[in-house]
Amino acid sequence: MDYSTLPDENQYIEYKKNSTSLSKDVWESIAAFSNTEGGIIVLGIEEKKVNDKSQFIVSGVTNMHKILDEFWSNIDEILNVNTLQNKNVQVVKVGKKNVIEITVPEAKINQKPVRANGTPYIRKGAVDVKAKGEDLKMLLINTATNLDTNVLHNYWIEDLDKECIEEYRRELTAREQYRSYKNLSVEEFLKKIGVIAKDYDGNGEYGITIGGLLFFGDNNAIIHKFPYFQLDYFDQSKPNVERWLNRISSVTDNLNIYSFYRRAMHTIRMTVDNHFELDSKMNRKDTAGAMIVALREALLNMLMHANYYGKEPIRAIAKVNYYEFTNPGKMLVPVETFFTTNHTSSRNPIISKLFVQLGESERAGHGGEKIYESALVNNYRKPQITSNYEGTKLRIWKVDYADSFSGQIISDRERLILKAIVTSEGQEMSHKQIEEETGLSRTKVDSSLKELISKGTVIKIGKGRATKYGIHQTKEQLLALAQAMPNIIRRKLSKYVE
Repeated sequence: MDYSTLPDENQYIEYKKNSTSLSKDVWESIAAFSNTEGGIIVLGIEEKKVNDKSQFIVSGVTNMHKILDEFWSNIDEILNVNTLQNKNVQVVKVGKKNVIEITVPEAKINQKPVRANGTPYIRKGAVDVKAKGEDLKMLLINTATNLDTNVLHNYWIEDLDKECIEEYRRELTAREQYRSYKNLSVEEFLKKIGVIAKDYDGNGEYGITIGGLLFFGDNNAIIHKFPYFQLDYFDQSKPNVERWLNRISSVTDNLNIYSFYRRAMHTIRMTVDNHFELDSKMNRKDTAGAMIVALREALLNMLMHANYYGKEPIRAIAKVNYYEFTNPGKMLVPVETFFTTNHTSSRNPIISKLFVQLGESERAGHGGEKIYESALVNNYRKPQITSNYEGTKLRIWKVDYADSFSGQIISDRERLILKAIVTSEGQEMSHKQIEEETGLSRTKVDSSLKELISKGTVIKIGKGRATKYGIHQTKEQLLALAQAMPNIIRRKLSKYVE
């Protein structure tokens, strides 16, 4: 952290004076950061009025050893879960003063909720608040891995959409391993696929599972149990069209998860340009197919991992330059590994099973890899994903990096430079290479690069004559690129070998 210009407190930074002893709210902040997205607490920072303005200044910790001893001797008694190690607590020299930096990692799913003196806290903006009511409910739901397995009372087969069940059965029994399900009664079939289950934790009777109701239920029956249930797809892929070209919504139609998925996926396919490339043998490469697979995985990811107890809609939107998928519910796997991991963890195992049985989803945990691979195949801007306490958002681009800024604050000259960098070997170029590729003067390249760096779009790599300029990428994108490198090199070599 740069202590010469202290940033304001925010979602990830908290300051405390604590010059001679620990305050009670230190533990509250640790619990709050642990339950949300992690953060940094700095002891030895004071808020003062400077020229009638509130400002944070370094006041320092005067009894450093006493505070550290107090911290480590109390942490296991005050917090129900300790996520901190010695490396997370550092003494930093700022001029002649000392401050203590406490870097709090986000707790693992099975460690939450973290409590301080028996009370769970969450971070909202720059404030630690007690997790109670709706906040506590959301915190517990975000850590659950079996949201849809409970058996419902007073629901039965008549509350499900019979046509959806029969359509699903036709699809399923077309697969060799499920052909024996063809002649089962409806009740036996639904038991086989997990829609009807025994209430092992209750009265021992059979009933409709939550996942079964959400997947096959009549919309009115779903709304009775989940009043905020809303699935939406908007086609806003054409510019200068008011609102949308097409909408598929559970608000206006009698849709459950299965019927929504079928209709939305069919419509999304129509928005994919059926362009193609030729390989080294002049054979056609179906690059549109890679995009369709990516969009299918994104739609499935949105539906399989959503928190259906949340109040926000589950929504897919086709925009001019990208597709966006949003759902309530924080991801159960770290965001930075989404495009690389083969590990999966679903909060809705029944819904996930119903999709996987159909063969709709990629092998468990590989959907993120397919989404990233589509961008590489099509030379599109890399996908982006964010996930926090409020929900998860995935953006899949259908244009390259430079064109993704069309209509935004990037000038034509800057877009030309971005295009040159993106299409270069290794996506890095020197100042001289950019001049030669774009035909722009040194002065124009220089001023444009400064603008792009200030916007966080381009990064400077190296020093002196070795300086190059590359595209800013997130941690998860860099990890995915590193994993994909062997395949990229293999493809490049094949061009020369063939």
